[in-house]
Amino acid sequence: MPTHVKAFATALSLSAGLLWAQDAAAQSVTQGGALPQTHEEWVQYLSNFTQNADMLVDPKKFVAALNAVTEPRFVIAALNAMMNPNLYMQSVATLMDPRAYGNYARTMDPKVVADWTQALTDPQFFAALSSVFADPNKLARWVMAPLDPKVMSVALNLLNPNVYLRWGTLGLDPRLWTMLSNTLNPSWYGAWMGGVLAPQSYGPSLGNYWLQPPLSAPVPYPLPGAPFPGHLPSPQLSP
Repeated sequence: MPTHVKAFATALSLSAGLLWAQDAAAQSVTQGGALPQTHEEWVQYLSNFTQNADMLVDPKKFVAALNAVTEPRFVIAALNAMMNPNLYMQSVATLMDPRAYGNYARTMDPKVVADWTQALTDPQFFAALSSVFADPNKLARWVMAPLDPKVMSVALNLLNPNVYLRWGTLGLDPRLWTMLSNTLNPSWYGAWMGGVLAPQSYGPSLGNYWLQPPLSAPVPYPLPGAPFPGHLPSPQLSP
């Protein structure tokens, strides 16, 4: 095949991949799952364990997330955020949140498996993945990244004593002790157990069909004496 024909085919494939990724983001917003718009929002989104599994549930959101984290500005925003202990406390707080279990349990939904199976057989999905790494504009941004003033700002922050002072006084932050004291609260364990046993944690297919008792008949639970999950009160979680 002539060189110019190969180049044209490659460009056509990358264009198709970019169009697939743009359509993915548009559909995600239309379906009510609006994606972050800025690099700082992506850092907050990916560090939130009550919602960051969206990219594992939806292949289109996975492409959008992969496109975002491979941007040099995202790396800069992530490094800046990692210097602040607030990101650590917020991320750990969401990891301890009982809703974190349902966030990842959705990946067991048969619909999610079907969506990923369909994506892995779709040439446009692989073209979109290729466009994420082979986009010439993104490669140019990476080449020019060392000249970005924000990179110098991140480097200078490493010499800022206030950064180390904030980490040194983290043990005196009452928010940290409030978060850790949740492990001493019996209701916290009850909320986690409620999330594990709630059919709604496993997605619409499992929650609305597979895990529901037929005709409201009682379903035996493996643990002797344990109540049926549907009879457990749903935990009331603060935002």
